[in-house]
Amino acid sequence: MDDTLRRNVCRLIAGIIVSDDDLDDAEDKFIDRLLARFGIPLDERDTIFPIVDRSEASDAVKALPTDVQQEAFDILVEATLADGKIAPEERAYLDTVAGAIGLSASQVDAKLAAHKA
Repeated sequence: MDDTLRRNVCRLIAGIIVSDDDLDDAEDKFIDRLLARFGIPLDERDTIFPIVDRSEASDAVKALPTDVQQEAFDILVEATLADGKIAPEERAYLDTVAGAIGLSASQVDAKLAAHKA
């Protein structure tokens, strides 16, 4: 995955984290781990902005290579659960992305349940 693609995935994922306008400590730490996972130095955190909001999420995920879409969705599920609760805005964002890549609501529920376990 090249640098531009890594940053685009991080923008998509950061979007779900801030979708409820409440960035708590657990979510902030998740972003730090996300950046490390994708090889983006913490001092370059601002490079993942502007983040992708829900209205852009469908197009953003469709723009990713097919093999990266599922990986990004799985990380979105992790991000949704980072603070231990699923805000309605986070679920709506997740459902938007799921629909764009052909996942049903029951598949999303199954992925959320699997990550909670």
